[in-house]
Amino acid sequence: MLVVRLMGKRQIGELQMTEFISAILLSELAALPMTDRDVPLAHGLLPLLVIGSLEVTVAFFCAKSRTFRRLVEGNPVELVRGGAFVQRNLDKTRISREEVLAQIRQSGYRGLEEVDAVILEQTGKMSVLPAASAQTGNSSDDETGGAT
Repeated sequence: MLVVRLMGKRQIGELQMTEFISAILLSELAALPMTDRDVPLAHGLLPLLVIGSLEVTVAFFCAKSRTFRRLVEGNPVELVRGGAFVQRNLDKTRISREEVLAQIRQSGYRGLEEVDAVILEQTGKMSVLPAASAQTGNSSDDETGGAT
């Protein structure tokens, strides 16, 4: 727990892919000395410190270099552009149209016609950006609904 806290994250959802992999490695490395009596506890500490230090170093370089960050974390991917699916990106990310439509509905929109773009972020979450007509339509509905 101490090494994960030193990495500066509080929740699993805040972890980038490299941090998540490091957390899994840390748990495996910490479990080995506890389960095998032939492995001294001190032998488990060095790999924990090395993995934790590498993760902090990678995070530092990601914060300082945009190129390094893109190499390690990747780039956002547009799944919907201009209200239409980008099939090449759906195939590349192995995300179905149904998954995108479900995310659109969970974001409060009725369908693809109300959306300008859906972007798959580096974190694995989808950002839904409304079409201009959906934005103005929602605000006028709110005003009308409040008046009646």
